[in-house]
Amino acid sequence: MNDTPVTIAIAGLTYHLKINKSEQDVIQQAVSFINNHISEFERQYPVKEKRDVLAMVSLQLTAELLKKQNQQQAEINRLQALLDELNAMVENHKQKVQG
Repeated sequence: MNDTPVTIAIAGLTYHLKINKSEQDVIQQAVSFINNHISEFERQYPVKEKRDVLAMVSLQLTAELLKKQNQQQAEINRLQALLDELNAMVENHKQKVQG
């Protein structure tokens, strides 16, 4: 494992982590994404406790993630149905040609 020490700041709080060097860019993007959502939430709602802001941002981001996962699963199911239909058509054609 190629762990690299990094320091990140989320909601004004500093955290020291050891992460795989290959994940460093993704972690920085995630930190930026979270902090942007925190700033947006703080602009929209008068919440003073960072804990409350973090909880609500976590809820928002998790809901977005679950929604996207559900959309992806629906798309996979749709594509699988199309693939099954195409496979049935190919098999039907193959039987006609052979028979």
